[in-house]
Amino acid sequence: MSPRGPEEPDRTDTLQVHVDALGVGRCLLTAVGSLDLHTAPKFSDALQPLLRDGNQSVLVDLSEIAFIDSTGLTSLIAAYRTTRATGARLALIAPSERVRRMLAVTGTDQVLPSYATVNAVPD
Repeated sequence: MSPRGPEEPDRTDTLQVHVDALGVGRCLLTAVGSLDLHTAPKFSDALQPLLRDGNQSVLVDLSEIAFIDSTGLTSLIAAYRTTRATGARLALIAPSERVRRMLAVTGTDQVLPSYATVNAVPD
């Protein structure tokens, strides 16, 4: 224990992100693990450059997200708003059951476009 009290464990390692270019102006961010209060900054840090760098389609694979909370959902909504403001598109790919439930309960499934596969996203 430190003199300031118990140290908080580093929970950012519960999320892994990987980015792949899918061609000119199109990229895929794959997220694995938990998207929550502790990991949302890591997720946003990986996503923001993709939104700024002129990509017209930013696809976010959420098939391996085991847990999402309201902070994670807020990160997705913020990314969606950024793409709308720039004329780009954000699409969710194969959201896990937990993510689909969160989207449905909050009504954001009506706002955030979701596709079963990368190939299902229109060009």
